[in-house]
Amino acid sequence: MRSGYLIVETRADQAGLVRIYSVDHQPAPASESTDPAMPRIRYAAFFGSLDVALMHAQTALHGCLIDVEAGLYRTDPLTAVAAVDAIDLGHQVQYLDPELAANPRLSAAIERRRMRRRWINRAWNAVGILAILLLLLLGQFPAV
Repeated sequence: MRSGYLIVETRADQAGLVRIYSVDHQPAPASESTDPAMPRIRYAAFFGSLDVALMHAQTALHGCLIDVEAGLYRTDPLTAVAAVDAIDLGHQVQYLDPELAANPRLSAAIERRRMRRRWINRAWNAVGILAILLLLLLGQFPAV
């Protein structure tokens, strides 16, 4: 299991696209550049299990996926950052773009994704409990 950083970046010349990728070293977010070809890091977080985190990010944004190899998604930076930050793995946020940090919709989007994940987990736990109860109940009757 390799550890590293999951990065969300945008480019001015690719409006509406977000790139999510992983690196082993800590990224250095550059200041806002006037060159539209330069990528702009919007979010960086350290994950102890980088490959699993990348898989969770791809799952969360599967409807927006354009190119899996390049890590390109057709979404806005706020949605991408919320999807990555809401991942249920332990992680440490290393950088969050000040523009996104000031946006009150970010924390609401993160919390909405976490609540949805909790409800899904509860539903699957209930299915498991019902299956065990059914097996116990059926085990009480002798086979004919």
